[in-house]
Amino acid sequence: MHYRSNRIDARRELLKRCSEIFDLSESQTQIMLSGRHDRSLRINPLSGTPIQEILVETEKLWAILEPISWCPNGYRIRSGIESIIDSEAMREGRVFIQNASSFLPALALGPEPGEDILDICAAPGGKASHIAAITDNHARLWLNDGIRSRLRKLREVVDLLGVRYERMTAIPAQYLDKEISKTFDRILLDAQCSGEGMIDISRSDSCRFWSIERIEKYSHLQKKMLTVACKLLKPGGTLVYSTCTFAPEENEMVINHILKHRDDMCVKPIFIAISNMYPGRTTWRGERLHESLGHARRIMPSEYMEGFFVCKLRKTEG
Repeated sequence: MHYRSNRIDARRELLKRCSEIFDLSESQTQIMLSGRHDRSLRINPLSGTPIQEILVETEKLWAILEPISWCPNGYRIRSGIESIIDSEAMREGRVFIQNASSFLPALALGPEPGEDILDICAAPGGKASHIAAITDNHARLWLNDGIRSRLRKLREVVDLLGVRYERMTAIPAQYLDKEISKTFDRILLDAQCSGEGMIDISRSDSCRFWSIERIEKYSHLQKKMLTVACKLLKPGGTLVYSTCTFAPEENEMVINHILKHRDDMCVKPIFIAISNMYPGRTTWRGERLHESLGHARRIMPSEYMEGFFVCKLRKTEG
């Protein structure tokens, strides 16, 4: 009984916080956080098969795909998800299933061929493979994940999708600067987080792991991780910080911490047009945050997108 009461209290607190974050009523927030999301996929241009041939292949599976206007080679799966999961196209790496929100980090990063790029929390490999696809495998990719047990899945995914990389390591992100001496043109830090964006609050067990204490624990770790990422970024370089959670303590307040302590880092706009994308918060529960955090972007959950946060940072030159 005590366990059930704790879950109900956690659910109420999450609803209250999310209604504040998105400036919605609690009933509107409950609707927004309830229900599953349609799946999405990326056509993999590194597979060696022409894009049009892969699309014809998916049509033969009786799958209905809807192009995602803001993501080249990205499609919303309107129906036929099971046939895609069981298909040769999936098993052989011509298509890769991801939630559409996770397309944002690589697009915001804007990777270019010939650059040194570090993906700090790379497993299971969806975002790393997206970076490789954008650069046509002509970037020097360093893939890292601090949880060693996740490296097997990371290696499986990048090998399946034909990703070329220079190094793969399992260094805890908060200690990367102790192990890596080089710097990078672009860095992606898709940080470990409390995962609020994936919660379906209509499920009775949805908040069994959620707590303010967990948010605070992640916030502390994320600040350390981002501090190290800034050290490893070249002057003039771009760093994208992202999470699949709502908590400002894990999002804007992590960036705000960096802006307070590093005058060589600044937030840059993200020019991607998505209807359910909103500016980052510049205040939270009475605390004023750096005004440039309005350039960060929050994804409000929709029929096909999970909740998400992404912020693009640039290190000044000189």
